[in-house]
Amino acid sequence: MLLLGLGLATGMEFYVADSMNLVLVDLTGTLGVSLDQASWILTTYSLALFLGVPVSGWMAGHFGPKRYLIGSVALFAMASVGCMISPGLETLLICRVVQGFAASALITWWRSTIYIVLPRPHRSGNMMRASILLSLSSATGLIVSGLIAEYLNWRLIFVPALLFALGAIWLLARYYPPCPPFTSERLRTSDWQGMILLMVAVASLQILLSRGEIDDWFASSHIRTLALLGVGALVLFLLWQLHPRNRNPLLLLTVLRDRLVLSAAALGIFTGMILSGSLFVLPEFLRGAASQTLSASQAGRLMAAYAVAAAVVRSVSGQLLSRTGQRKALAIAMILLSVSMLLLNRLMTADTPAAYYMPALILYGACQAIFLPSVGSGTMSRVSDEKFLDGVTLYMTFRQFGASLGVALLTILLEQRETLHSSRLYEALRAGQGTTEQWMRVGAQTLAGRDGFTPHRAQEGALDLLAHAGWQQVETLSYADAFTFMAVIAVITLFVIPLMPPTPVVKK
Repeated sequence: MLLLGLGLATGMEFYVADSMNLVLVDLTGTLGVSLDQASWILTTYSLALFLGVPVSGWMAGHFGPKRYLIGSVALFAMASVGCMISPGLETLLICRVVQGFAASALITWWRSTIYIVLPRPHRSGNMMRASILLSLSSATGLIVSGLIAEYLNWRLIFVPALLFALGAIWLLARYYPPCPPFTSERLRTSDWQGMILLMVAVASLQILLSRGEIDDWFASSHIRTLALLGVGALVLFLLWQLHPRNRNPLLLLTVLRDRLVLSAAALGIFTGMILSGSLFVLPEFLRGAASQTLSASQAGRLMAAYAVAAAVVRSVSGQLLSRTGQRKALAIAMILLSVSMLLLNRLMTADTPAAYYMPALILYGACQAIFLPSVGSGTMSRVSDEKFLDGVTLYMTFRQFGASLGVALLTILLEQRETLHSSRLYEALRAGQGTTEQWMRVGAQTLAGRDGFTPHRAQEGALDLLAHAGWQQVETLSYADAFTFMAVIAVITLFVIPLMPPTPVVKK
């Protein structure tokens, strides 16, 4: 029952995260904002989550794991109510910040609780069952939130999250066992200097990445100021964490001397990029740029395929890990990811039927089911108990850094590729001016044959059709490039895998 409580608590976060990405298009009309402005709903959440992970160990040490986890579930639920009744974008962003900070406990302490409470022989099986439950939560979120957004209102997608929260609070309050207080003085004291420096560094660099393309990067004085402030605060944070006078650092960076922790942290960056970036743009394309745009429920059902595949493959991935070892399993996962992303790139046209993307989504789900236990559970399970809490905090911190970095880089890539493809497209139109003029004449004649179209209005309509076709082609090519970028990330990750020490292989 404790495992179910942990699954409901973290499943609530998975449900909301996948739901918000799916219904982002619906928010733009209700709130009266552009898609670029609406993307801050995801960015602010990711930023708050990143800031919350490093302090999660201190929060658990200060309040106790049980009270901290239950309080975070309650805070996430209250923020969900705030999102549901937000009158505008500004209020919604504030509630998403609160959600992100609360979510840092949910994604960190479900794993930590299993390792703290359960004896070593029982950890692996319970981790697998919890992972399956989380994948099913994602599938539920995509299907249910799609139906709610289409037939009711996107604001009501938070109602199921409240049901998750009620169940989690009841189970955790009843079945979470008492834990002895942490003996580490570092987990019971506050590194306020470190917290402030990290907050300044992360906020400055996140705004820089988000606004850089809009403000012409370093040609803008305030972008240069943000860069200096962010880099300076980050350097000072690292120096302060390693300084002898700082007896209780926020992050115990010295545990990176352990090769297991170092490999988990390094691979954690790529884990975050893969989780946040691989399918980040697909719902947006399917619901906004494809010729046959999907409704929220149709897109949700399609996207749920990867989560269901992940749940199925996760049930047998433990056998693969025990037979091949972590490094070979990771290599297999990265090959699956590369094939999945390149397949999405190849299939992506404005007229591709949505069902054609299903095999690529299933491959991605299989990759996720192998990749996550290999990096997270597999590596951290071999870290000594005295280093575990610090190790998992570092792993999740680097993973969230990768998640924020992945979304930021993809956003920048899309903007740059849109500019490039637009210039190439209109150069081609000018080069083939005769063909373009002929297309315009045929389009105008077709429209002129319809009732209500004057010759002048038919010319304008033909021009609008040409502009829309050009925009659609530019968007399609740009989204396809995003999947190529993720395939490159998978290849780069292959070269990081040897950093992980070999694991004993069980031969049968």
